[in-house]
Amino acid sequence: MISRLLCLCVLVAAAAGAAAAELPYGVLDIALGTSFSRLERDLDFRDIDAALARPGKPDFGRRGYGCMARDDDFADTACVSHAERLNDIETREIRLHFLEGRLQQFSLTAEIQHYEAVTAYLRARYGTPQPLPAANAGGEPRLQWQSEAARIDAYRGKDLVFVNFELTSYPAAMQRKRDGKRLQCD
Repeated sequence: MISRLLCLCVLVAAAAGAAAAELPYGVLDIALGTSFSRLERDLDFRDIDAALARPGKPDFGRRGYGCMARDDDFADTACVSHAERLNDIETREIRLHFLEGRLQQFSLTAEIQHYEAVTAYLRARYGTPQPLPAANAGGEPRLQWQSEAARIDAYRGKDLVFVNFELTSYPAAMQRKRDGKRLQCD
């Protein structure tokens, strides 16, 4: 009985943190911390294996995301779309990583000519970022927005803009998966 009560407390605390995380770091209508089942309805998830088995190039456009199970530390399920727009900017791809039933991390890439527009969008939504030094010699500086619940990193590459949205709980969720100590109740 005590173990079930403790498990319930852990799940309530995790859900409260996830719900709080849904508000500050969403883009389009993708919100960190949202459950897989909720986003499945909102984003029109599809089975990527079935789509790839059909002849021709799979089209996950018009709010369609191809999803598949993953067997690694980073995600239980990963989804990808190639036809999203960030205001008027067509993104090259958006990837979502779910662990423990929640969206822990997602990223978007766009062509480099959209760098200013993408960072302007992020500044308008989240305020002034913290500039950080380049990750490697000769690289471009990056921008970061951070709260207690999540952080956003924006990078300017040679050909692409890369933006990563991540819950602060994501590294701990990956470690639990590595250690086989998932948030589960009997």
